[in-house]
This record gives sequence, structure tokens and C-alpha cells, in this order.
Amino acid sequence: MTKEKVNGATEEEQQAQSKKALKKQQKEAEKAAKKAEKQAKLAAEQQSADEDDFAKDRYGLSAMVQSQQKLDRALVRVQDLTAEKVDQLIWLRARVHTSRAKGKQCFLVLRQQQFNVQALVAVGDRASKQMVKFAANSLVLAIVETLEFVGLSV
Repeated sequence: MTKEKVNGATEEEQQAQSKKALKKQQKEAEKAAKKAEKQAKLAAEQQSADEDDFAKDRYGLSAMVQSQQKLDRALVRVQDLTAEKVDQLIWLRARVHTSRAKGKQCFLVLRQQQFNVQALVAVGDRASKQMVKFAANSLVLAIVETLEFVGLSV
């Protein structure tokens, strides 16, 4: 009689374990389905974002310069930015010191030697949301070349 109780208890334990295993499998299946759905959603967003990116020709990674071609750009040094340059478009080549994104804009601190200047990339008619995201994810100490509109902060 004791063996039957032990066997009965063992069968009950096996059923309980199989119920637990079944629940675990269901949970894993739901988790996998959610993960697949999330990946599909991200892929769809990425595709639609690429299609809607009107500023994709204005930013991105470029090849190393290596003095192979002469560009017709007059680069302005950060130390030469004065009140005289306000409301002008200038070309600036500098290193990214810091970047911080907030909403639909990104603040960059650009530096040349010990001179710093703050730049703002905001969603508008010239910059897309993807461009702001690219600027926010740019590596620190990366060299950037930008066409800037000089403004004076008060």
C-alpha cells in the first residue's frame, strides 16, 4: 500500500511538472511571438523612415578625404567665429565633443583645439528626424564637416 501511495504521488508530481512545463512552453511561445512582432514592426518603421527621409543626401558617413580632390569650401575656424559672422552660412570642420538629443533636436558641442562652439540640429525643412538621430548617435571625437547658420545666443 505504501508503494501505491508513493507511485500515486509520483504520478501526481509528474502531472504537476508537466503542467508547469506546458505553461513554460506557452510562455516561451508567446515571448517568441512578441519578439517576432516587434522585429517586424521595427523593420517596417525603418523601411518607411528610409522612404520618408528627404534629407538623406545631406548627411552620412563619407570617405576619408586624403587630399584626393580640392573642394570649393572656405572652412571657418572656430576661433574666428565673431559677431560679424552672425546670420551667415559657413562651413565648419571640427570634432564632436559631446552630443545630446532631446525630442526633435540634438545639441552638439564641436571643438577645434581648445575652442568650442555649440551646434543645434533640429527637425525642419532642411533636417529630417533621421538626420537628428544620426547626429545624436555620432561618435565622440568624430570629425564632422557642416554647413552652419551662425546665430548669436543671448
